[in-house]
Amino acid sequence: MFSSASNPSRARRYRRTFIFAALVLLALLATAAFELRREFDGAAQLRTEVAASHDTRSRIQSVFSLLQDAETGQRGFIITGDERFLEPYDRALSGIDPALAELERRAAGNAVQTEDMRRLRSLVAQKRNTMERTVDLRMAGDAQAAIAIVSSGEGKLAMDSIREVVDRMIRREAASLDRLSHRSESRTRLTELVMAGLLVLLGLTIAVVGVLIWRFVATRTALTEKLKALAARQTATLDSAIDAIVTLNPSGSIESVNAAGESMFGWSSGELTRRDVTVIIDVAGNGEGGFLARLGASQGALDGGVVRELTARRRDGSTFPVDVALGAMDLPTGRHVVAVIRDISERRRVESMKDAFVSTVSHELRTPLTSIAGSLGLLAGGAAGALPEKAARLVWIAHANSQRLVRLINDILDVEKLESGKVDFQMEPLDLRDVAQRSIEGVKGYADQLNVALTLTPGEAAPVRGDADRLIQVVTNLLSNAAKFSPSGGSVTVSVNPEARTARLSVEDQGPGIPDAFRARIFSKFAQADGTDARARGGTGLGLSIAREIAERHGGRLWFESREGEGATFHLDLPLWSDVPDEGGQGRLLICEDDPDAAQVLAEMLAVDGYATDVTGTARDALAVAREGRHQAALIDLNLPDADGVSLIRALKADPRTRGLPVIVVSGDVARGRARGRSLEVVDWMDKPFDQDRLRTAISALHVSTRPRVLHVDDDPDILAVAAAALGPTADLTPARSLEEARASLARERPDLVILDLGLPDGHGLDLLPELSPPDGGTIPVVVYSAQEMDAELASSVDAVLTKSRMSLTQLGRTVHSLTARHKEREP
Repeated sequence: MFSSASNPSRARRYRRTFIFAALVLLALLATAAFELRREFDGAAQLRTEVAASHDTRSRIQSVFSLLQDAETGQRGFIITGDERFLEPYDRALSGIDPALAELERRAAGNAVQTEDMRRLRSLVAQKRNTMERTVDLRMAGDAQAAIAIVSSGEGKLAMDSIREVVDRMIRREAASLDRLSHRSESRTRLTELVMAGLLVLLGLTIAVVGVLIWRFVATRTALTEKLKALAARQTATLDSAIDAIVTLNPSGSIESVNAAGESMFGWSSGELTRRDVTVIIDVAGNGEGGFLARLGASQGALDGGVVRELTARRRDGSTFPVDVALGAMDLPTGRHVVAVIRDISERRRVESMKDAFVSTVSHELRTPLTSIAGSLGLLAGGAAGALPEKAARLVWIAHANSQRLVRLINDILDVEKLESGKVDFQMEPLDLRDVAQRSIEGVKGYADQLNVALTLTPGEAAPVRGDADRLIQVVTNLLSNAAKFSPSGGSVTVSVNPEARTARLSVEDQGPGIPDAFRARIFSKFAQADGTDARARGGTGLGLSIAREIAERHGGRLWFESREGEGATFHLDLPLWSDVPDEGGQGRLLICEDDPDAAQVLAEMLAVDGYATDVTGTARDALAVAREGRHQAALIDLNLPDADGVSLIRALKADPRTRGLPVIVVSGDVARGRARGRSLEVVDWMDKPFDQDRLRTAISALHVSTRPRVLHVDDDPDILAVAAAALGPTADLTPARSLEEARASLARERPDLVILDLGLPDGHGLDLLPELSPPDGGTIPVVVYSAQEMDAELASSVDAVLTKSRMSLTQLGRTVHSLTARHKEREP
């Protein structure tokens, strides 16, 4: 199998090699062209120089020839007196000056030749003067005097000197031409060598390119064969899958369908290609908009996988339920989608049979078991008189096991009801500490049998809102497990502590702890750390699964801390209940839900995350509240008393004041609502009972967080640290240990609220108040949190006064979030 990761790098390597070879080839051709051009220019220059040299030598010789012609005419005229001899004489003299002038011009750049030209001109002038004197004497009739000058040899000496200069100049010009010829020949030989080298390099380059092309073709052929084999294997894999696998482009058009999909929907792959996915799956939009947007999912959601329960449609128009798992397929054309579709008709049928079975178990088994257990209990208690010891032992065994069977059936029925959302929670305000106390009383007898002590640590009241019986069921399970796994003579400690937004009940045992291998599945159904536990200690493995489900239905969570061999501590966190409305530090959400208990659970879960909520029970009220424009999102049930939720969503989207309000549907009838609201812009459609993590993710994706910025001024580093720990989850705290640090922080950033201690090392805390009222008229809320008492007159200048010794950090947190929320609502 070839490595797909290496193919791009191999292709890049070939591409770089080809580019390099092409550049080398171009460089070689350019160099060859340059050398040839240089050779051609040198040859042309040589030809020009040769012609110029020959012409120069000819002109030098012509000067001498002209002087000879003039001398011949001069002598003929002197001897004969015939003036016809003066014609060549005059012609020769008239041509000498232009010839000398041209030679001087050509010798201008050569100092030696210039010097010879001056010498030549001087000699020519001397010779000319001699000839002119003899001609003048002869014309005057004094032939003897003229002949005497000629006979004296003066002219001959001048001509000899001229001949010597002319010969020297001709030789020098010839030597210069020879040197130029030698340089040209050297350059020609160099060019020949360079061209030979270039030809060799060109040949090598062509050979290398040929080898690379051959390797590229061979590699491409092999890669193509491997790709064909891979495609054949993938096609075989897809066609052998029992689930339909459909690939979609970003707009939702079908690109491919496997054999299972053809069989499931009754269409061939070719018939479905390029058609919108709504042909086979009920998805909102009818082809308008991106596929994920129509499905109510984001692009980022595909990274972790998206699973939806939808309705599919066959070619004949019949519909059936399906699970659709979506995954990302990133291609150069964009993010495409792979949809794995499974027919869940059989699962629905099995669920229906399970419901019928549970109903039967609930009635047909519970009733006789209750009678059996009750009768055995009466016998064991002596209602029918004293029993023989052996019979009493057998009756006790039968009674204990009948009770165990009743608990098992009750646990199984509880799990089924919780998963199907059929458990009614009687929500009411209560104290979690009271729940802990009542649970301890219920488990005390069992713990005494195991010689394990149960202790509730003292502490503040922890008001929550919940179903007392169900919460006692949760705590009882935690206590019985803790007692069961603690050693004889050990103890189980229960603590209840109100925190910033949650009330935490903790159960700590002295048992062996939770093995690392078991931690991931401890809350799973029928989970046992060891197969022998069920026999040695009793239990079904359903208790913790039921307890966690009940905790989550209360908007809380159940979790644990443990080190193997050092015991375990289980924590039950529930939203802290208060009659004072929580303004919320993360933003405000609108809940439209006609079931008060469901709305309260949803509101309390969101309150733990720092969100304030407004709850309405009707579509009319929800529309009116939404128009106030104070909410970052709306959570809407589809079954409302005065209208259906889809109509409410349409009204919100039609009103310009609420059109941009994000909507999340949380309902027990999502499938029907989605079918009617295909074109609506809904962030997510969630079935009841909803997944809390999924809801939190959907809300977080809306970026509604508005964490307040709080400046905490206190010189005690411990107070700063614990306040940061208490308020950190819902606020951004900036510590300052003096007035100087506080003023520096104010200069950098304006906070939403200031927590102020009065006793500071560099002054009184109230000295900072004038700087908290900026010139623009805005005010910053101030909470005095100090150990010092503050008189009533000064207290009126701040928003709240809390004394450290009397007020807990929880109350400080509530005050901070209440004031920041009110301040933000008053801001324009």
